[in-house]
Amino acid sequence: MDESSQLDSDSRKPPRWKLLLWIEAILVLIWVVLKKVPNFEEMGAGGAIDLLFVILVLLMALIWLLFLSRLRWRVRLVGVAVMLALVGVVKMDGHTGNFFPQFSWRWTKQPASEIPELTGRVAKEGTVIETEGGKHFPRFLGAEMRNWVSGELLPEGWYDSKPRELWRKPIGEGWSAFSVAGDFTYTMEQRGEIETTICYELRTGDAVWVHEENVRFEEPMGGDGPRSTPTVVDGQVFSYGATGILNCLDARTGELIWGKDVLAEVDQDVPTWAKSCSPLVVDGKVIVTLGKKAEKNLAAFEVSSGNLVWRAGDYSSSYTSPVVATLAGKRQIVAFQQKSIDGYEIESGKILWSFPIGNRQGNCASPLIVDDTVITSSGYGYGTHRIKIKNSGEEFESEEMWYSRKLKAKFANMVVKEGALYGLNEGRLVCLNLDDGSLRWRGGNFGHGQLLGVGDHMIVQTEQGGISIVEISPDEEKIVVSFHALEHRTWNNPVLAGRILLVRNDREAIAFEY
Repeated sequence: MDESSQLDSDSRKPPRWKLLLWIEAILVLIWVVLKKVPNFEEMGAGGAIDLLFVILVLLMALIWLLFLSRLRWRVRLVGVAVMLALVGVVKMDGHTGNFFPQFSWRWTKQPASEIPELTGRVAKEGTVIETEGGKHFPRFLGAEMRNWVSGELLPEGWYDSKPRELWRKPIGEGWSAFSVAGDFTYTMEQRGEIETTICYELRTGDAVWVHEENVRFEEPMGGDGPRSTPTVVDGQVFSYGATGILNCLDARTGELIWGKDVLAEVDQDVPTWAKSCSPLVVDGKVIVTLGKKAEKNLAAFEVSSGNLVWRAGDYSSSYTSPVVATLAGKRQIVAFQQKSIDGYEIESGKILWSFPIGNRQGNCASPLIVDDTVITSSGYGYGTHRIKIKNSGEEFESEEMWYSRKLKAKFANMVVKEGALYGLNEGRLVCLNLDDGSLRWRGGNFGHGQLLGVGDHMIVQTEQGGISIVEISPDEEKIVVSFHALEHRTWNNPVLAGRILLVRNDREAIAFEY
């Protein structure tokens, strides 16, 4: 018997297809059982389980093909070649929020890299770029940073159907959301090697102006490009880039009024997943968080000049944005840093109160203010605090009202309405009782998307780009309508300005009109 005959001797027996089915069926059963264990999802480990399952399925299929299948050797080798060819035409395209890698074909649409042609109309000289009222959304999470808008300009029954698409266009990389002021909308994008702040016409999507910075932030897990959302105040746009460049721009023309590399000036390193703090403009100051060093990591700069006014804080920066709030009778800045949440005096940066947060991972979801309390939430298995702020007359005090692990908002911002707190618990929509933090209900898994409260409903944007309109109810999850919007991973916050809903990710942007 020659060598080729010996190699094919076992392949004359029937192939072991049933063995392959049994092997893969056992793996599927193990995967289903593990996915039913609540603690894995609660700890954000669902993606790790999925990845392990995929690896094992492919590995066992390869072992079966080469050593257990009884197929002819030429068939086995062709099978291996096909598997390798598939690997060659697929690329890893980032990770989901639970660390599962995303894959795409090598020929799929890429982020826009060229600077767009400026075809939009610049506002007339002397035009006031308005920011007040329901037609506008001038900063991250809305004018009051509540992540909720009244929706008073929406037509009756808006939530029952898919809105009309106004425009759709390719966009550069990044996780910035849109700000809306007047007839214009502003965002940040990575266009090749250039980090940009861009103004578009709201109703057409035509580019009006672009401000360019020759920097690029890259990170394989979190993605590339800028993360923060521009803030529009008094005809000026304040943008904060991924590497720490803070700019003040004319909202009408994009002309640079002043700019500075904030982190370089204070000798701070860029955080692991870049700067994602959206500027807070209050009382003539621009407030931003700084870098990795655990010292004086909140800073105030003059709106008029960009000059440093004060620095404060005892911990390294997180990935949240500071808010302004009146707590225990005093208007102040609230900043959620890496190991604590603190209240700061606006004028001087003096720390008024501090509450320690045990999470050592990345704090990303912005704090919510409800009366004299602050609500914070973190992922990675941590949970949610509701903290009461008191003022005895001589000093402020912070006191925990409750703590719950039933909501771990990794980087999805939360919504509060009528005694209930809503958020994505490692991707699963949940409702907590605002009084004691007890769980009211657990809903569907939307992935690490985002929420926006609109009147008596929520716009829930899934991690894969779909949109669901959910009735705000403390009794049960009530999905009114769902529709397809974006492709690919979507971490950017949705924005509603009047009747126009803006959504984007690191590939594409869409404007809908109700």
